[in-house]
Amino acid sequence: MLRWGLGDFLWIYVAGIFASVVGASIGFALTGDTSGHIGAVTTALSTFGQFGTWFAGVVYIARSKGRSVRDDFGLTLQLRDWWALFAGLGLFLVGAALIEPLVRIANEHQAVVDDLNQAGGAKLAVFAVVAALVAPVCEELLFRGLLLRALRRRMAPEAAVIVQALAFALAHPMLSPTLGDLAVVPALFLLGAVSGVVAVRRGNLSASIMMHVGFNLVTTLLAL
Repeated sequence: MLRWGLGDFLWIYVAGIFASVVGASIGFALTGDTSGHIGAVTTALSTFGQFGTWFAGVVYIARSKGRSVRDDFGLTLQLRDWWALFAGLGLFLVGAALIEPLVRIANEHQAVVDDLNQAGGAKLAVFAVVAALVAPVCEELLFRGLLLRALRRRMAPEAAVIVQALAFALAHPMLSPTLGDLAVVPALFLLGAVSGVVAVRRGNLSASIMMHVGFNLVTTLLAL
C-alpha cells in the first residue's frame, strides 16, 4: 500500500527552498557575492541545492513509502517522445503571446530572464544546465509526479490537473513576487496544465519532461 501523499509534497517543496537559501548563504560567505551581484558558484549552490533536495526527497519518499520513482511517479525518458520538445516550443510561443500585454503593463521581465540576459561565462553555463535539464526533470517529478498523483487520490483527474498547474505557476513568483514574475503566471499555468494532461494520459513523465525542456529552450538559447 502506498503511503505517500500531499504532506510529502509540502515538506519536500519547503526543504528545497530552505536548501536554496542555505546554498546561497554558503556561496555569499565563500565568494563575497552580494544579492545585487551573484556569481556562478553562489548560483550553482543555490539552484542545485533546491533541485537536488527536491529530487532526493522524492526518491526517498518512493523508497520509504512506495516502490520506486518510476513505478510511483513515472520518472522515465523515452526517445519516442521527441515530438514533445516541439510541443514545448509551441507552448512557449503561445504563452509568450498570452502574457505579452501583462508584461507590457508590468514594464519589467521575469527576474530569472534578467539574470540570464546579464549572465556570462560560468554563470551562464550553470543557468543553461539548470533551465534545459535540471529544472525540467526535478519540477516534473515534484509537480506532475508526486503532487499530481497525490491529488488524483482525492479528486477527479481534471480537477487535479488544474490544482497542480496552479500550484506550479504560483510557486515560481512566490519568493520574488515582482510584477515581472507575476506576469508570467498564465504561461506557466498553461505549461503545467498541458504537461499534467499529458502525464495523466501517458502514465509517465517522459513526454512531460521533454515538453518542459522545449518550453525552457527558447529562453536558454537566446541567452547563450
